[in-house]
Amino acid sequence: MTPHPPVAMEAIKKKMQMLKLDKENAIDRAEQAESDKKVAEDKCKQLDDELAGLQKKLKGTEDEQDKYSEALKDAQEKLELSEKKATDVSTKAWDLPELQSTRKGL
Repeated sequence: MTPHPPVAMEAIKKKMQMLKLDKENAIDRAEQAESDKKVAEDKCKQLDDELAGLQKKLKGTEDEQDKYSEALKDAQEKLELSEKKATDVSTKAWDLPELQSTRKGL
């Protein structure tokens, strides 16, 4: 009363084939994961480089804005000073004796 050796041996062979196939599939998945990882790392590096470039460009733009804001402030201060001087000159001109008669005639 011995078990059917060919059936048991056949089952072992099938199990070994399944394990071999599982191993090959696992290796394929690992290789694909490694490839995907490399692609992701390359993309990350590319995006980091792009980000660094954009940050540098932003810094340059902010510096330029600061420069123009300062120039605008200076120009506004000069304009206010010029307007004040013009008002002072105009007021003083009307106070000149030779213009007093002209003013009375108006």
